[in-house]
Amino acid sequence: MTARIQRPVYLRSGDAWSAAGRGLAAQAQACIDRDTQPALVSFDSFGKCIELPYFRIEASAPNDQRLLEVAETALDDAGLSAERRRRIGLFVGTSSGGISDHEQDYGASVAADPDAIAILHPDQSRTATWLHRQLQLNGPSYSLSTACSSAANALLYASWMVREGQLDDALVIGVETENRLSQQGFFSMLLATRELSRPFDRRRDGIVLGECVAAVVLSREASLAGPAWRILGGSTLCDTTHPTNPAPAKIAETLQLALHDAGVRAGDINAIKAHGTGTRANDLAEGLGLRAIFAQRMPPLTSVKPVLGHTLGACGVLETLAFTASLDQGWIPATANFEQPDEEIGVVPLSANARWRGGTVLCNHFGFGGNNCALVLQRELAS
Repeated sequence: MTARIQRPVYLRSGDAWSAAGRGLAAQAQACIDRDTQPALVSFDSFGKCIELPYFRIEASAPNDQRLLEVAETALDDAGLSAERRRRIGLFVGTSSGGISDHEQDYGASVAADPDAIAILHPDQSRTATWLHRQLQLNGPSYSLSTACSSAANALLYASWMVREGQLDDALVIGVETENRLSQQGFFSMLLATRELSRPFDRRRDGIVLGECVAAVVLSREASLAGPAWRILGGSTLCDTTHPTNPAPAKIAETLQLALHDAGVRAGDINAIKAHGTGTRANDLAEGLGLRAIFAQRMPPLTSVKPVLGHTLGACGVLETLAFTASLDQGWIPATANFEQPDEEIGVVPLSANARWRGGTVLCNHFGFGGNNCALVLQRELAS
């Protein structure tokens, strides 16, 4: 039997727009400097005005314009031929989809008719459909919505298709826009903090949401300039042990499957970007899952959510780009706001930036409701 040849999968180009600013350098600098500050959002809840911190993009551009600009920049920087660009596969990961647009449409409808139906045409794929048309693409188009692992799964499935030769290139998008449903939803579940995001800290009490749009082009060939990042492999697994609370054993299983798919061992990992939401249950489960795999040889660990916000379904692309861009500057960024270790977790993230000189890293993304995804990446030096 002839062995199946698997092609390498490279992060060929990327762009991002978040509360940290525009571009990969801005994302990396925010992670390294840890100096971004959230804005405040307010809404009514049972007659009370609730204020929550929120990482909002400081720009007047409409959501659709941001999405198109970031996608076009990633495509332009990839330098693909016109033919390869047209047949590129499009993968969009988002948890809110077009909810912000639905909310605006509903507000206008209620202003004209107090009895208006809330959502006339719900469509979670509307973002991918619109972008596919705007970019004039002929390749396949996919929408993935698995809560906070949406864009990570988009990266994983796109990488598998490139690796198996089903695609030469893939454009992977993570997008999350400000909307009341997400804000009020997490507040109602007692998962939103009114102060700071403190992943793995003993005082952690919830997440701080944020918005972003991020794009990366995966390709069978690396960029011609600079260090090249490869996606070696990964895994996705559905945790059905509980409707909402994550199980440490299932997180450990996800990580073990990712390492196996990538063809590496736990000892080969020299940095981890944790999911690190800052909630009681998720940080505990992730910490225990990591301990099951790495035991007493835990690699340097960080969470970037305290400076970028928890961008929900988009975090898989945004955080992968921000983390690798930080590593390219020679630093594993510290976890902002972490001060007090939690003995129950038994995992201590970096409280100061640490030097990084290349190697293999693990990126965790775990979705609310039990969809877990882990990615293994490796940086190659330019020849």
